[in-house]
Amino acid sequence: MMYSTIFLHLADVSLDISHFSLVLFILSGWYMPRLRKAHLIVAICTGISWLIFSQGNGIGNCILTDLHYRILRMLGETNLPETYTQYTFERITGIMLQKDTSFILTRSIWLISLILSSALLIRDHMRGGKYSAGNKSTMPAG
Repeated sequence: MMYSTIFLHLADVSLDISHFSLVLFILSGWYMPRLRKAHLIVAICTGISWLIFSQGNGIGNCILTDLHYRILRMLGETNLPETYTQYTFERITGIMLQKDTSFILTRSIWLISLILSSALLIRDHMRGGKYSAGNKSTMPAG
């Protein structure tokens, strides 16, 4: 199937924005009380995506990486790194991370973020759900 170059470039930019936004949300979503439940769901779905799309060799790429790389190959890109972290880091800094370094960095940050989100949600629940999405008040009842 042939796609127009304009469509492929738009898809490339859209996937860059979407993927980078997802990464930023996974990095910081746990910090915002009203977004913690959504953050936990997104972080869990990301981990599940890594397992589903691993192609039997451990923990693989996110579905966005696979789709983005498919678009980039259609645009003529070759020699793409194995991970989105490598791809983004090289584009920003010009330095190529080793695959193992990329995996350790990505998975460690993801796991820390998942743990923080879970712990803070439990803490919030133990405090009576003060920051739960359904409770708009942040002031103690008096």
